[in-house]
Amino acid sequence: MRRAVLPLLLLLTGCDGWLESPRPPPPVPAPEGSVAQGTAARRAALAPPGPPVDDALLREGAEAFRIFCTPCHGPTGAGDGVVTRHGHPPIPPLPHDAVRSMTVLQTNLAGAHPVEGRLDPRQRWAVSRFVERLP
Repeated sequence: MRRAVLPLLLLLTGCDGWLESPRPPPPVPAPEGSVAQGTAARRAALAPPGPPVDDALLREGAEAFRIFCTPCHGPTGAGDGVVTRHGHPPIPPLPHDAVRSMTVLQTNLAGAHPVEGRLDPRQRWAVSRFVERLP
């Protein structure tokens, strides 16, 4: 057996026909408007007073709120979303002032919140500005 191993080892050491590993793809550029978490630019983007409030920002906020927030917080932010009817513990209502709702978004989205990392700073401000206008 020892005689069979030595020729095999010699064959393997002389083999240079190994294929090279493919190069990894280039990094995907970050979406426009995104800011890396934990950077000074991100903290500045989340600091008051936020972007100017206009119809486009409110439409963006309404859309993001409908997609990400309504299932838990309900259509008026009262915490009566559909998940509470299916066993989820009660959810506190959202504050209707933008700076307080931004504080809620910043603190609650920093942990185990389901939409953590899905909203960029502008979208967070858009949702906050939309929430402050809810009835």
